[in-house]
Amino acid sequence: MTIEVRLTTPDRLAEALDTGADAIGLGQEGCLTKLPSTDELRAAAEEIRAAGRTVVVVAPIAWPRTAGELHRRLLAVAADGPTTVTVNDLGTALTMAGAEDCTLVAGLGLTRSRPHSADQKNGTPPKAGVDTALLAVLADHGVTAVEIDTDTEITGDHAVRQLVDAVPVGYGRSCPTARQHRTGPPDCRALCDTPFHLTTNSRWQLNHGHREPLPATVTAPTLTVWGNAVYRTATAESTCDYRILDARWHAGESLAAAVDAHRNTILIGH
Repeated sequence: MTIEVRLTTPDRLAEALDTGADAIGLGQEGCLTKLPSTDELRAAAEEIRAAGRTVVVVAPIAWPRTAGELHRRLLAVAADGPTTVTVNDLGTALTMAGAEDCTLVAGLGLTRSRPHSADQKNGTPPKAGVDTALLAVLADHGVTAVEIDTDTEITGDHAVRQLVDAVPVGYGRSCPTARQHRTGPPDCRALCDTPFHLTTNSRWQLNHGHREPLPATVTAPTLTVWGNAVYRTATAESTCDYRILDARWHAGESLAAAVDAHRNTILIGH
């Protein structure tokens, strides 16, 4: 079993290392403002490597105005030593392809989607899936694995890494946290790890920018907003032997306990 603890900032790095996790991830799929600076990333990566753990940097979806800065940060960290980069857009995947000592993984922002359904009589939404044809193309550019959540279905023989705490239902170019606090970059950065909750009468599409109505028989779910991403708590059990724990969902000692619980899990068929 391989366990990765994922952080949005280096603030809890010492705590994450103390859990004994095999890998430490930094960043999230949605926003460059939240990603640590080049110096912060390099310092954190050096500490992680010195502890004998794997460095993972989660590259947020790169809009045209942020792509250059994002790529500079990623290349700087990768130049220091072995680095895994979770890519969430094609441009980042192509930019990082061939970088020395760099392992590329396809992230949720790049691969996850869910079929549209406006069937008011169907209380069960269609399962999210992964575009396996896209994965085949990405493999030609060095992408060796794919991240999914516990609700996503994937077919074929792919190396899978599973996020076990929450299921993302949407990312926004216009950040709901910044709007909530009537601010913006860089002042919004300090607010990213202070969640708030909302309910919705629509299902959100992750990549397609539109919503669909909930069936009349379905109770509006309570969702959690972290930064510019909206999540609901995962309900399905993990089925993967590479598991990613999001530290935001585990306060204090519960993070170490969660790492231990997953490490001691016996997978059916393994």
